Amino acid sequence: MAQKTVLIEEYLNRALVDEKLTGAVWSIVDEEVITTGALGSRNANTKEILKETDKVLVGSITKTLIATGILRLSSQGKLDLDSPVQKIVPHIPFDNPWKENHPVTIRDLLNHTSGIEDSRFWQVFSTKPSANEPLEHVFTKNFSVLKVRTKPGSRFSYSNMGYTFLGLIIEKTTGEPYETYLDQNLLLPLGMNNSTFKFTTQIGNTLDQTMAMGHFDNGATQENIPMFLRPAGQFTTTASDMALFAKFLMNDGHINEKPFIDIELLQHMGQPKTTESYKNGLTSGYQFGLSYRDRYGVVGKFHRGNTFGYRATFYLFPEQKKGFFISFNSDSETADYEKFNTIFINHLGITKPDKLKPKDGLPSNIKEFEGYYRMNPVRFKMFAYLDLLFNSIQVQTINNELFIKSIQNEPYSLLPVGGHLFRKEDRVNPSHVLYKNEGVQFIGDGLVTYEKSSSVYLGLLWLSFIVGIIGLLIILIRGSYLLFQNKLFKKIQIIPLPFLSILGLVIPIPFLLNQSFLNLGEFTIANVLLAIVTGILPMALILSSLKIKKANALKVDIIGVLFALQWIVVLIYWNLVPLRLWI
Repeated sequence: MAQKTVLIEEYLNRALVDEKLTGAVWSIVDEEVITTGALGSRNANTKEILKETDKVLVGSITKTLIATGILRLSSQGKLDLDSPVQKIVPHIPFDNPWKENHPVTIRDLLNHTSGIEDSRFWQVFSTKPSANEPLEHVFTKNFSVLKVRTKPGSRFSYSNMGYTFLGLIIEKTTGEPYETYLDQNLLLPLGMNNSTFKFTTQIGNTLDQTMAMGHFDNGATQENIPMFLRPAGQFTTTASDMALFAKFLMNDGHINEKPFIDIELLQHMGQPKTTESYKNGLTSGYQFGLSYRDRYGVVGKFHRGNTFGYRATFYLFPEQKKGFFISFNSDSETADYEKFNTIFINHLGITKPDKLKPKDGLPSNIKEFEGYYRMNPVRFKMFAYLDLLFNSIQVQTINNELFIKSIQNEPYSLLPVGGHLFRKEDRVNPSHVLYKNEGVQFIGDGLVTYEKSSSVYLGLLWLSFIVGIIGLLIILIRGSYLLFQNKLFKKIQIIPLPFLSILGLVIPIPFLLNQSFLNLGEFTIANVLLAIVTGILPMALILSSLKIKKANALKVDIIGVLFALQWIVVLIYWNLVPLRLWI
């Protein structure tokens, strides 16, 4: 065992150096045996060595613990998972078109199937919240955040707000702050004595001297800060405590031979039961704080997490009683974190099942599934327009395979494995399903759902985008020419106002560069300037278009103004102009 531990430490250290990461703590569960370790530095500035007992952050893996707390309350009979949340928190309304027959339930919040969006900028990028900010403030500032976009229970859409609402439900049910209740009634019984849901940081009044500092790619350090959405991502722990948690989730739900959580609930973690994809034969997806994951030739239950300065992974293989946890005190945009998963899986000797063999022939109605698809629902409302342009996909049949193409990702093929189920080449089990609902075609993988869309509609959106960019370029080129010819203000023209308003878009840039990214969701000078200059542009284009006849404008100028104006109108429709990051 000691030799195996030395070997994995060598592999992990090599990967840490290759990926230019600061440090990590890790733990392995191999049946009843727990092994822990640490790599790299605790703080890049002080060069302190990271110890396996040091405390770390886990980001969204917090959701797995929140879900376990909810399952504990359900097992005690204190909560009904199928209870509408409005019965528990009636003063915070959901805008749910399906509320009569499909109200949002606790189960929906647990499974990210409530239909609400993920989060808003102001809920994530802000230094305003205090460590004890009332959870209601996440929703009462703007009730529009609780707009339900798809029938509750039907489709997965990751939502940090949903898990924040679960924290509120725990508080309303127990009469205590969710952090206090879960520390005493979940962590303490599990023996996780070095973990807490309460806010801790590396500096200031809540200083924890055993907590590792967070880092970014450039080596800059980042201390932990309070957040609005803390039930979705605030948890401090150790590698050893996470191993204890993993062991519990893979056992029978008992602590000291006494029932703690219904074993059936534990076994259903990572196994969705309500989604459209599941009802059409696909077993992959998310349930009760864990997702099903088919990668590297193995199948397990999984959650990843990241928060400012940290990334983490939690992986379970319940049938083999094996699992691992790793938390990096580096939030890197360039590192390959998947490399570490492969190292752990190989070290643990996780059984690799045979891949499901492809079937000959595609479904008889496959032609009706060919075409263009848009993501529905999208994760972030603000980026819905961008998702339409850049995250839509094209589905084609080539020989005996489905071929999926998109702008952002490499194309890939899907092999038929029976009925309307398909498998990516590197997966073991079915990874995608085709289905129809109310006459509309869908393709889903359990975590993302695409709805068939008109190619004309998507084509017009792209045409509008391209024409709009051309219009802005024409205005810039013509305006620059007139400026250098000293003719920009010589007579009545339609170019000056749009030209100056486009140039004005650079005004917020120095303010944004001098502003911390943590303030992107706040009402700051930089963000207000951004809203003003993006709001002036459409007004300038409208005023110029009204002067076309009077100015006797050149055709090229008219084309530039009208091309740009039509695109800006589209952006106004999608709430991207004026760009207000604080709403």
